[in-house]
Amino acid sequence: MAKKAWTVTLFVLLVTVVALSTSDTAQVTFSDNISIEAETAVTSEEKATGLMNKETLGEDHGMLFIYHKEDDRSFWMKNTSIPLDIIFIDSNQEIINIEQADPEPNTSTNNLERYRSSEPAQYVLEVNQGFSEKNSIEKGDKVRLEYSWLRSRLKLVSS
Repeated sequence: MAKKAWTVTLFVLLVTVVALSTSDTAQVTFSDNISIEAETAVTSEEKATGLMNKETLGEDHGMLFIYHKEDDRSFWMKNTSIPLDIIFIDSNQEIINIEQADPEPNTSTNNLERYRSSEPAQYVLEVNQGFSEKNSIEKGDKVRLEYSWLRSRLKLVSS
């Protein structure tokens, strides 16, 4: 019996290590096979930090915020110097709305503009401003999100 418990413990530890060591990125694919690589934000800390203090964002890169359920979402541009398209996505991986967000340097927290989902969203994708227009991405479009389900679930449980 002790050998079986040891084997199960070792297996769980191995799965956890593999899951936590996998890449923190997601592949986001839009229609016409337009895709980007997105850093994932799953924990509360990652979501609070987002793209703060980053100076650049690659043309085909972004950040995907992953939540465990749909809810009304609100974002701001605190300490963010990159103009962004903020794409709100529901649990069916359909785009709800897209907001263009501009940096607001030297603006107090209370005066920062809030960018909100028009309906409950489970995912929020931040990309360079103009990406959506350039690639004809709009409300109602379906997206395909590919990320490590196990790693994201482990991080959601621990956050």
